[in-house]
Amino acid sequence: MPPPSPSLRDLSDELVGEILVRLPPDDPACLLRASLACKAWRRILADRALRRRLHRTPPVVGFLRIGMGEGGERYGSRYTPNNGAAAATDGDRDLPLWLVVDCRHGRALFATPCPRPGAGATSLGYDFIVWDPFTNEHRRLPWPSPPPDITGRDFNAAVLCAGAGCGGCDHRSCHGGPFRVALIWSRSPSLFLPGATSARVYSSETGEWSETTTVEHHDVLYLEDRSPLPCRSVLVGDTLYFTWSSTHAFELRLGAQRRLSIVYGPPRPPPLIESSSPIFMMSMDDGVLRCIDVEPEDEKLCLRLRLRLWSRNADGDDDDDGVAGWISGRAIELEPLLPDGALQTPWIPSSVQLLGAVEGTDVIFVGTHSPDHPAAVYMVQLNSRKARKVFDKCTSVVPYTSFCIPGIDDASTREGATEGASSA
Repeated sequence: MPPPSPSLRDLSDELVGEILVRLPPDDPACLLRASLACKAWRRILADRALRRRLHRTPPVVGFLRIGMGEGGERYGSRYTPNNGAAAATDGDRDLPLWLVVDCRHGRALFATPCPRPGAGATSLGYDFIVWDPFTNEHRRLPWPSPPPDITGRDFNAAVLCAGAGCGGCDHRSCHGGPFRVALIWSRSPSLFLPGATSARVYSSETGEWSETTTVEHHDVLYLEDRSPLPCRSVLVGDTLYFTWSSTHAFELRLGAQRRLSIVYGPPRPPPLIESSSPIFMMSMDDGVLRCIDVEPEDEKLCLRLRLRLWSRNADGDDDDDGVAGWISGRAIELEPLLPDGALQTPWIPSSVQLLGAVEGTDVIFVGTHSPDHPAAVYMVQLNSRKARKVFDKCTSVVPYTSFCIPGIDDASTREGATEGASSA
């Protein structure tokens, strides 16, 4: 008589761990379902050593996008779980009048219209709110004093862990901890005055904003219509980079010597064939600042579009004007990268727009415009050349990433508290 087949309970923790690390890393619902199998599996999944093996970079748990009401009126943002992870985050959630600006380190940042301090009732500015999709907790930031003039679209902001850039946080356990918010805003150049861009940083630990740092400029061009938010930002080490126009970005160093400066992007095609997408700053897992853009294969005929990757000169070799050098990287043909029929007008640069990226990875979001798929958004993995549609009729998307997996971390915390109380 053959011996009975082993059951799951007969497997060692080491073997179960080897099985769990092979689950799809971009589908939190898989890990949640595994945690519900038994307490032993939940305990194994809560182990920090295993979690480091599960995710070198935080998985995309969901997406935040700006929704539209009737007549195209912007009504706010909508949170949508990734890959059916609704069981972990209660499904789609609408956030009326909250315009998503940034997501990083398990936190989401929004701008919401509000009356400007000291101004008339009809004059509106923005408040900033930091939100946790897992716990639904939010924190409205105090208004800086003196208040910056950010009634238009010429501003940007970013949220990050308080320990980011300090070398002491891997962001696996800082969920819900202290954070910082960096805010930059600009005054457009005029005939008599140069343009100026300023920055301040908020700390949730002190509850205060830093002093203002400013850089003046004459040649930074602004997007006339910066709507809908967001504009893009990327964190590399202790430095934030904000994409600002088709040729410029701003660099904000967050260290003890806080400094704001201008970053000039790599060379772009002539205006006749220039893509409508501005330069896009991104960082892959090697910590190098990169830029990705859409360009034609042939500048004269413009028959096909491709993605061009650039890397900023790691040696910091700038020219006499302080402009950092860029190194041209690989080109990726765009049409074969997307599903069949996704790019119906591959010869028109404005039919493609780069909408976002997952920081520290090779994942980008590409928006396409065609009669059958207006403003469709695809999530593209550049190295594996895999792509899938995530939204229809969407003009902006911000990925929400987090090492925290609700249902696993929350249950482990509750069990630990229960065991501690029992021991006491």
